[in-house]
Amino acid sequence: MGVYKIPRKFKAGEFKFAELDNSGGECLELNYDEKYGLLTYDAPMYESEVRVYSVPKELMPNALTALYDKNGTLDKVTLAEGERVRLIYIWFKDIMKSESGVLKFVKEQADKIAKEIIKRKQKLARLFVGKFYDGEAVEIAVKCATAEEMRSVIDEYDGDVTTADNSGNYSVEKMITIDREALGVMLMCTNGEFRSMLFNKAAETFEERLKSRVLDKIDKTGDFKFISEECD
Repeated sequence: MGVYKIPRKFKAGEFKFAELDNSGGECLELNYDEKYGLLTYDAPMYESEVRVYSVPKELMPNALTALYDKNGTLDKVTLAEGERVRLIYIWFKDIMKSESGVLKFVKEQADKIAKEIIKRKQKLARLFVGKFYDGEAVEIAVKCATAEEMRSVIDEYDGDVTTADNSGNYSVEKMITIDREALGVMLMCTNGEFRSMLFNKAAETFEERLKSRVLDKIDKTGDFKFISEECD
């Protein structure tokens, strides 16, 4: 078990872990379990435990980067893993900031996914948005289905047309997910009693944003449906 301290107050800017001075003052303490690749810490203000899984031991702690705002307050911590930058911690000074931060994030994710869907230039029969949140694990994902894919599902279930409206009947390879780890960290870094409500608002915002960006720009079948559903 390793404990890595990142000062809550430092200098404005972005710093690698090795560049930080954690010899005095209040710190964000990251606890790392090498055996399980698990990084945990108590988020300041709300004192809720944040858990980040599958963190390779060879990256700790040198791949950590701390970003400080103009006042020298720790704003976020990230982990560089190849070309991927993982969000480890984010500071929200109050509930309203956490709401605006999460909603901005899901809008950006919706825009990114919309561009991917439009780029495929497919004629779609179904567009699904699935969502799930249990207080830790989080999911907002999209699946697209062409008329041919929909017919294949109906045929597989002996002509039962209702099966076309269940995203679980389509290949998981068709799924496009948001950065669920980043969203999970954001939710864990805010007030515990507020999280479920904030997730629901985030999911609704994502759906509306996706609709506004996609529906007028794709080719659709006459029986096209946009379906929102809860994931298992």
